[in-house]
Amino acid sequence: MKKPIRTTSLFVALMFSGCDLEHQAATEMVSTTQSQPLGKESSLDADISFGIGNLEISSDAPSVLYSLDLEYDKGNFQPQVHYEAVSGDRGHLSVKLESARKLGFRTKTQTNRLRLSFTEKVPLELSVNAGVGQARLSLSRLKLKRLDMESGVGGAKISSYDPNPVVCDRVRIRNGVGGMEAVGLGNLNFRELEFEGGVGSADLDFTGQWKQDAQVRIQVGVGAVSVRMPRDVGVEVDAEKSFLSGFHLDGFTKRNSRYFSENYDKAKVRVSIRVTTGVGGFRINWV
Repeated sequence: MKKPIRTTSLFVALMFSGCDLEHQAATEMVSTTQSQPLGKESSLDADISFGIGNLEISSDAPSVLYSLDLEYDKGNFQPQVHYEAVSGDRGHLSVKLESARKLGFRTKTQTNRLRLSFTEKVPLELSVNAGVGQARLSLSRLKLKRLDMESGVGGAKISSYDPNPVVCDRVRIRNGVGGMEAVGLGNLNFRELEFEGGVGSADLDFTGQWKQDAQVRIQVGVGAVSVRMPRDVGVEVDAEKSFLSGFHLDGFTKRNSRYFSENYDKAKVRVSIRVTTGVGGFRINWV
């Protein structure tokens, strides 16, 4: 039996983007900044929930644990920023921007903006929930141990141009409505990566410095997925597709029910890809 495409986040995001907002307060833009000095932290957990607006995350905080710059509509939104040290040398950061009114979010996503930077000195476990708007995650130089990224309505981009110096146990990316672009996923040094797309196209670039074998799961509802893979990586594809989806696997041979790249048996690094698609297509391009 095919696993159903998850749509809960998609419907929630659509509900927030179209609700009745006639009782909104007047717009009152304010800004706030905050940073946390580097202490004895050996790791950092960060949970970011940004209901509506533009979100930027980077590694531009060399001298502090993190720094944030938030611009928001005070009349309609309420931020919550909390940091604490847990379990001795483990830090936990929580950042939330939620509607301050019961009727929901404003429709103008450009009003709120969060710029959040982390140090590259402390291993990071990062969880991001971006509701309505644009999200950009620049992960270069971060010591990323885990990534959980969810985008509702809008668009998202993830990039990593430098090799991750630590092993990333898991990368999980969920995209609701809108395009997703990911560049340099091979640099993340992950063991497992899961991508779940709702409505919209996805461009997943797995170039980078691969250090270990990995497993990838790709599940898409409506839209096309284009994968770019380095030629020196061996790839195995296990595809479960609907009759409305098209697969393009150039440079592969079929063995029983699976597809193997021509270099698979000799490759030093091997990637297993499990694909489930609804309406759309799947393509692997060699680079």
